[in-house]
Order: sequence, then structure tokens, then C-alpha cells
Amino acid sequence: MKRVVCITEKEYFKAEGIFKSSCEFECMPVGLEEDAISKAVADNKAFGVILGVENYSDKLYTVLPKGGIIARFGVGHDGVDKQKATEASLIATNTPGVLDDSVAEHAIFLIGSLARQIAGHDANMKSKQWQPSLGFELKGRTLLVIGCGNIGCKVAKIASMGFGMNVVGYDVCKLDAEQLRQDWGMERIADDLNKELGATDFVSLHIPAIEATRHFVNSSFLSNMKRDAFLINTSRGSIVDENALYDSLVKENIAGAGLDVFESEPYKPVDPDKDIRSLDNVLLTPHVGSSTLQACQRMATSCLENVKAAYDKEYDKLDILNKEVLAKL
Repeated sequence: MKRVVCITEKEYFKAEGIFKSSCEFECMPVGLEEDAISKAVADNKAFGVILGVENYSDKLYTVLPKGGIIARFGVGHDGVDKQKATEASLIATNTPGVLDDSVAEHAIFLIGSLARQIAGHDANMKSKQWQPSLGFELKGRTLLVIGCGNIGCKVAKIASMGFGMNVVGYDVCKLDAEQLRQDWGMERIADDLNKELGATDFVSLHIPAIEATRHFVNSSFLSNMKRDAFLINTSRGSIVDENALYDSLVKENIAGAGLDVFESEPYKPVDPDKDIRSLDNVLLTPHVGSSTLQACQRMATSCLENVKAAYDKEYDKLDILNKEVLAKL
């Protein structure tokens, strides 16, 4: 009999064909709420779960069997409590590498749409107004990529080699400047972030959501940006102080922002009086950077490979997030 894997409905239907065709596991769609997932796991004696970006920190960790798996459908894993998973002898995994192209492309689309005022033109046309306005070319503009991992590097390559932008990289990790230049088109690595912010036209964020990066973009960060610069965030919402960003946008201390991720999802303003949706100089999408058919199929396949490796105890094949759990298995 096939072992059961419970999959949150939103993720299941993004790659239904992959999940339905699994020969190893019975893939069961369940609701997003932790109580519903936990009940389904208990009722069906499920070996593992595949989850989206929502936060899970309670019952789920008590109902899965020892050696079971919590597999993230995606890369970011701040919604999974790795410590609780380890304490419960559960494996936590994600799917690195499979969504890089989709997220990088989305970041570039936000940059281009802001440069050419696409959202405003579209709104005007749909309200039967003909109000052409000037945009600007990306060629020769400077892009600062903060976080030079796979996605940041792909953004740099598209921007530099595709659009002729001047790309500067920044990361807290030590970087090989020559390799980044040759492979990804980054002309140099920034040493002084604050100084660099004052000389760049677009800032694109590609750093993980950890305690050290919470509100990485704050009022001080924004005050160092040029007044005609734009902020792009396709990584995680918590790295941007949304109240500080709202104030900066209202005061036109920066020109605008393109946001795909938010502190609360679905979006809810941190301060009801500072609702970013009310502003004309922002372009907003509902966390769809990785939501392409191809990326979702790759994520589903990667999740099932992780589940199979955990079930077969082939732990060296796992994209594991809590390696310390292996000592307990």
C-alpha cells in the first residue's frame, strides 16, 4: 500500500499532474490550516507533509512519525520551526535551485515595469484615459543586487548581459569578484553599502529571512537611497520595514518600489494608516515570483524526491534544513 503524503491544497493544485502521477506515494490535498493538516496526517497515518509559505509551529510536529518529513514547496523556510522538527525527530527540507529562473525573471519584470510606468499606463487605458508619459531605458542604469546567491546572480546576468545595466553586487559573505564579473556580469562588489545606495538606480533584494535580516531595509537604509531610485523585493517581506517604506514613498524620498512579498501574506498593512496599496508609486504582486508552471512542476518533483529519500532513509540525498536531526534517526 502506498504511503500517504498530505499536501496543502494551494501547492497541490499548482502541480496536480506531478502529484497524481506519483508511483511511490498517495498524495492527498488538505486545507491550509494547521489543525486540518494535523488531523489529515493522524487520520491517514501520513509519512510526511508538503507545505507552502504559511507558518506552522504547533500540532503538526506531534502527529508525524519519527523520521517523517516536513517538505517545503519552495526555498524560503521561515514558516517551518526547524527546532521543533528536530526535537520531534522530523526531517525538514526545501527545494533549492528549482525556482531561481522564475524569481529572477519576475524581479526583472518589476524593474522594467517601473521604468516604463506600466501599471499607471494600464490603469489609465482601462479607465478610458489617454495619458502617455515618459519612461526611461534600463541601459546604462545601475542595479545594486543585495544577496549574491543563485537568484541574485541570475538577476545580475539578465540585467547586465540582456539590458546593458551596470550591476554591482553586495553580500555579507566573501565573494569572488572576478568570477561574478565573468559568469554573471557584475562589474564590481560593493564594500560600503550606504555609499553604494546613494549611487544606484535600482536596489534588488535577494537575502533570506532570518533574525539578522529582519527590517534590513529600514528608515536609515531608505534615507541613503537616491530620490529617483527604486526598491525591488522578491525575497521575503520581513526584510523590509513596511512602515518606513510607506513613509519614504509618501515623502518621495525614493521614486518607487516593486514588491512581491510582504510581512503579512495575504497582505495586511502593519499600520492601517500606512497601506502601501493606496500609493501610486508602487507595483505590487501577490507573492508570485516562483509561480510559473515550470517552477511549480520542478518544486513538486523535488519535494517528492525528498520524501522518498526520507522514507528510504537515504539521508545523503535530502535537501535538509535541520541536519542535526540525523543524529536522532
